[in-house]
Amino acid sequence: MRLFLLISLCFLGMMESSRPGCVYQVKTRMVKSGDSVTISCSYTNTEKWGENVQIIWVEDNRQFCSYDSQRIFRPSSNVIEKYKERLYSEKDPYRNTTETITITGLKPTDGPKFCCLLYESKHNIPIKQNLYGTLLQFPDTESITQLDELIAVSSEEITIPCYYSKGTSDIIYLEWNLADPKSNLCTDTNILKSNHALQYGWYSVVNFTHDISLRIHNVHVNNHQSSYCCVVSTAQRTLGSNQFTRLIVAGYQPSWDQPTKEITIQEGLSVNLSCSYALSSQYTERDIVRVNVYWRVGNVTGPYAYHPYQQIINSTYRQRTQITGMTNLMINGVKMTDNNSFHCFVVVKLCASDDYYNDEIYYGGGTRLIVTGKDVSIRAPPDGIDDTHPDTSSPISQKLMFIIIAVSSSVIVLIILIVILIILKVKGVICKKKNSFSEQQMNSIQAAGGGDVTSEETPYCEISPKVPGNIPLFDTDEVGKSEVNTQMEDGEDDNLLYAKINKDKFKEKRPASQAKQNEEVVYAAVVTMTSK
Repeated sequence: MRLFLLISLCFLGMMESSRPGCVYQVKTRMVKSGDSVTISCSYTNTEKWGENVQIIWVEDNRQFCSYDSQRIFRPSSNVIEKYKERLYSEKDPYRNTTETITITGLKPTDGPKFCCLLYESKHNIPIKQNLYGTLLQFPDTESITQLDELIAVSSEEITIPCYYSKGTSDIIYLEWNLADPKSNLCTDTNILKSNHALQYGWYSVVNFTHDISLRIHNVHVNNHQSSYCCVVSTAQRTLGSNQFTRLIVAGYQPSWDQPTKEITIQEGLSVNLSCSYALSSQYTERDIVRVNVYWRVGNVTGPYAYHPYQQIINSTYRQRTQITGMTNLMINGVKMTDNNSFHCFVVVKLCASDDYYNDEIYYGGGTRLIVTGKDVSIRAPPDGIDDTHPDTSSPISQKLMFIIIAVSSSVIVLIILIVILIILKVKGVICKKKNSFSEQQMNSIQAAGGGDVTSEETPYCEISPKVPGNIPLFDTDEVGKSEVNTQMEDGEDDNLLYAKINKDKFKEKRPASQAKQNEEVVYAAVVTMTSK
């Protein structure tokens, strides 16, 4: 038995040591002086290197980092003076094998290349380093920047951006080539050479004089899942990109058109949409060096509601969406235009061999988002509107709830409503109950520019248990509609009353206000809390 266990442990150890090890970084970042930047470093197979792995960060101004590059941060010591109070490090909360540094107040003298070095702390031995690191590209330097990764679905048209820092006006010739992901270099294998914007087979330039991005028409998983790099020529020089864009293509599945989940949310709130995926059997979580999440809206080839690169996100969703957890989408301030379907794709970068990666794409599901309107019901204060002058003579003024049944299109009627609500908060209601003034007299109020209103005066509005004629239909407000419909009948028990505004009375008190022609009458159902 002991022999079997020993053999098993040795076999597992050989299997573990045979697993590849990778240290991964995004190759370039576009930055500006004074900005902040966050650079991540991910690694795999820590079992191969032991449990005491730490990350040391170095900077270099050469093409590649090396073990003699300037060390700017290590966990066991402070940051060097150049980056004091500007650099800090933290672990990724979702992946133990990913760490980041954030540098604030960027300067053109920073870096420009930052590399992470894996270090075995127990024996003080360097283990493995990312030689290419992350290059910071400032706008005042001549450079070409590309995105690290893009996704596509078979049969769609895709654009691969290429950003030249000096602008396109100086470019006289452009090449798009294939890149070699093993050597991390752009090759001489051309797919397009051009000094104009004509189309060559699947490929064309978006606009030679304004946008030198590569457009691929009718993308196919077998033909276009490659890495692409751009090379520009000016009158002074030819400049190639230090980075290439990996295009990852998913084969289209008809089932993706039908969202599997449905969420109803009120306009103005925030919502979290879930997304899940499962690795193929040949890989485990230990092989993952990076996970990128993409959310598209409308359909699986629609615009991006979220993309790892902000400039690719549709303007409707830019600064409104973010990833929560590992893959879920948070939409802040939901709008009626968000009443749509949202589709999730996950791209997992896996360590296939030492410093060589495979990218796998997973469809993480679709969610139908149903957005409802805001609650626009207006309700009166539930108790003594004025504590210093409580109204005890009328039960109606003790606990009221107003539900606006119909709102006039006339501005003057809106003003009348505001005046009524203001007076309600001061002294009670201004209506007098029809044909029963002597028994249920309302408190008098201080009329604008006049004395007290008495029971003999014409009231501003009258309360009656009978439904007034010609009440407008419920076609403008969905909130509270069913609640009021069930009570729109005569208030035989005096719990349900109706107030009719006297427009002529308000004209007398406000002669400067001229009523518009064809204005409507506003009705309010007045319900005591005991009836609810």
